[in-house]
Amino acid sequence: MPNVFRGKGNLGDTPILKHVPINGVDEVVAEMRVFFDDYAYDQANGEYQQVGGFWMSVSLWGQRGEDAARVLRRGARVQVEGVLKQFMYSPEGAPDKVPGFQVTADDVTLCLGRVERADYKPKRELAGSTSEAAADAT
Repeated sequence: MPNVFRGKGNLGDTPILKHVPINGVDEVVAEMRVFFDDYAYDQANGEYQQVGGFWMSVSLWGQRGEDAARVLRRGARVQVEGVLKQFMYSPEGAPDKVPGFQVTADDVTLCLGRVERADYKPKRELAGSTSEAAADAT
């Protein structure tokens, strides 16, 4: 069973959209870095203080990835849900490989706390809908 990951954080930069050939098919993926922060209440000053956090690479495939690259920008607060995966890599200047982690997201959701407005696309007409059938009848 895969390791499920869910966390809220801020985008370090605007997602980068890439086209990756997989089995002869061009697949789309949005790659992003997210800082998952950790806050705790400080009773001394009566405020929440950042006490830690970590950076994680996140990939979001397909149409959702395209939508993320179109809508999300650096600094956006997002919730990420997906599968946590481990890989080995060689840091620059290091002689040995070390473990790294990344999330293959099922979904990346924009948190609405800093959103001022949202614009929606027009509703898509369904083929064979009743309004289309009524127009054809006249």
